Amino acid sequence: MTGRLLDRYIWRQLSELFVFGVGLFTLLLLVNHLFFLVRLVLQPGGVRLLVVLQLLIYKLPYLLAYSFPMAMLLAALLAIGRLSDGQEITAMRTSGISLGRIALSVTTAGILVSAMTLALNEGVVPYAENRYQEVLITGLRERFASEQRDVLFRDVQEDVESVYFVRRFHRDQQRMEGVVVNQFERGVLNRVVEAEVAQYTDGAWVFRDGTMYVFTGETTVVTQFARLRVGLQRTPEQIAVPQRDPSEMSVRELRQYISVLQRSGENAARYIVQVQFKLAIPMSAALFALLAVPVGLRPHRSGTSIGVGLAFLVLLGYYVISAVTLPLGENGRLHPIAAGWLPDVVLAAVGLALVRRADR
Repeated sequence: MTGRLLDRYIWRQLSELFVFGVGLFTLLLLVNHLFFLVRLVLQPGGVRLLVVLQLLIYKLPYLLAYSFPMAMLLAALLAIGRLSDGQEITAMRTSGISLGRIALSVTTAGILVSAMTLALNEGVVPYAENRYQEVLITGLRERFASEQRDVLFRDVQEDVESVYFVRRFHRDQQRMEGVVVNQFERGVLNRVVEAEVAQYTDGAWVFRDGTMYVFTGETTVVTQFARLRVGLQRTPEQIAVPQRDPSEMSVRELRQYISVLQRSGENAARYIVQVQFKLAIPMSAALFALLAVPVGLRPHRSGTSIGVGLAFLVLLGYYVISAVTLPLGENGRLHPIAAGWLPDVVLAAVGLALVRRADR
C-alpha cells in the first residue's frame, strides 16, 4: 500500500467517526447552554421561543470550535481501535508500513481539523457572538446591571474601527467614566481619545475633560478638550449588555483589548494568557490525533463506549493541566506562553513517547 493510498484509507475511516464526534460533543455542550436559555424563557417577561432559536443558531459556531478537537480525539481512538481489532494495523506493519507512518496519516488529519478550528475561531465565532449579543439585547426584557466596571466594546464605521474601554459605566445615569478610545483606520492605530466623563445627551455621546492623541507619521499631535461630540452609535442600553468572555473573542480582538488595558495601566495578564490558549486549543486536535494512535492500539478498545470513555479521560487530563497552568500565568507565576501552551506540550511529549514505544 502506497503512502497516498494509506492516507486516503485512514482519512475515510476517520471522517465518518469525526462527524459522529462533532454531533456528540456539540450536543453535550448545547445541553449545558440550554439551561441558560430555558431560564430566559421561564422568567417573568421572558424571551420568545423564536429568539431562543436564533440564540442557539448564533451560539453554534462557538460550540463547534470546542467540539472539533474533542471529536478528532474520539474519531482517532475509534478508527485505530477498529483497524487494530480487524488485524489491519498488523497487516500494514507486516507489509513494511511503520506505526510512525500510520501516526503521520492520523496526525495530518488532525492538523486539518486544527486549521478548521482556528479559521472558525477567528472568522466565524466573533461575528456569530456579536449577532448573539444583538439578539439578546432586543429579545431580553430583563434589566441588566445598572453599573458595570471595565467594559470593552467595538464600534465599526466604514474603514474606522474604534475600541472603547470604560472604567465605570452607569446605565441609569447614561454616563461613562474613565474612557479610553483606540481608533484604527485600515488596521493602523491613528488616534487615541481619553476622557474623564462621557455623557449621553440628545441621542449622542459627549466626551468631557479629555485629551486626544493623533498619530501622523513620526509625530504625535496632542489636543486638550473640554467637550467633544463623538460618533458612537451605541445607546446606553446596548452598552449595558453583559460583556463577552475572552474565550468568545478572536485573537485580534483580544490583542486590541490588551493594548487598551496596558495603555490604561490595567493588568492584562489574564488576556495575554487567553491569546496563547486560544492558539493552543486548535493545535490540540492534531496532538489528540497523535496520542490516539498508540492508545487506540490497546486490545478491546474499538467499542464506541470504550472509545468515548477514553476520550473523556484524555480530555479530563488536558483540562486539568489547563486549570493549573492558566491561573499560574494570569497571576504572573508562569510565563504566558508557557501557561497557554504547556497542556499541548504535555500532549505532544506523551504522544510521541507512546508512538515510539509502540513502534519497537
